[in-house]
Amino acid sequence: MPFSDDEQILVEEKSKLKTVVLIVGLGLFVFSLFNICFCTDNNCRTSFEALLIGWLAMLTGGAAITWLANPFLVIAWVLLTKNKKYAWLFGLTASLISISFLKFQVIIENEAGHYNSITKVGLGYWLWLASCLTTFIGSLTIRLLKYKNA
Repeated sequence: MPFSDDEQILVEEKSKLKTVVLIVGLGLFVFSLFNICFCTDNNCRTSFEALLIGWLAMLTGGAAITWLANPFLVIAWVLLTKNKKYAWLFGLTASLISISFLKFQVIIENEAGHYNSITKVGLGYWLWLASCLTTFIGSLTIRLLKYKNA
């Protein structure tokens, strides 16, 4: 059965929204990589450094466990591109995990296992969080539009 004009417009609008969500979400994530993620008493780390070595630090627990938001975010993007209905759930999980970073006061600093206090949360973190939230809110909005018109 062919689409009515209204249904065709809705499909096109959802497609545009999906494109915007993906571009903004990915753009914020990439931009975050070139900014300071957090600082300790000893030094500051860029988000790129946190992404590269975070998976190793994650094994120690604590603040580094928030690195897990990254795979959830990537899964949300993949599901969103494939128009899967659970993209919003992975976006929500990534957002909640990334927000949890704010509750930690210390983080592992080096491979010797030394911990230091987190003294500053930088722009890189906020851009990463914005990427997660954009993906979540955008994919939830797309899902709600689909549900509303089903």
